[in-house]
Amino acid sequence: MSLKKVTIYLSFLFIFISCVSLATADELKSQKNSPAIDKDTTSNMKKKSSLLSNVDSLFVIHFHPTVQCSCCINVGNFAKKGLEKYYAKPYKEGRIVFREYNIDEDSSTAKKYKIFWSALGFEKFSGGKNEFKEIESVWEFCEDEKKFLVNFKKELDNFMLGDKKSKPQTKTQDQKRK
Repeated sequence: MSLKKVTIYLSFLFIFISCVSLATADELKSQKNSPAIDKDTTSNMKKKSSLLSNVDSLFVIHFHPTVQCSCCINVGNFAKKGLEKYYAKPYKEGRIVFREYNIDEDSSTAKKYKIFWSALGFEKFSGGKNEFKEIESVWEFCEDEKKFLVNFKKELDNFMLGDKKSKPQTKTQDQKRK
């Protein structure tokens, strides 16, 4: 091999090793600087237990295509962080499950949920019944983790409680005539 080829090869090798080292260092740094999971007080733990008392199982589902934009990636990552931060115990115990579906690879699941693009949804099973809700508000906060997490917690708490606002309203016969 010529000296020029060896120099080029070594230069690429050096650049590759440098990039890998920097990426590893950044990952370690972000792990050290990540906010600690909030310590639950007894009253907060009781409140969270009561939220799940009427739910047999709960899924937080991130639907996404193979190629994702930064917003789609953030929605999935932020939803996981929200579970780890606000629902650490039930998430760790498997009472709340995070799932991801690639809508390009698993179109039957996407059709089952009537999802045709990136989405975040909640599904709960309770007393032999299940309920699914797509959470559209997450897209407003997909670039702001703090606001996303506050909204995520509010939406999931309301969903677990069976918030009347989250269910589709049916019109009565009198309303249909008007």
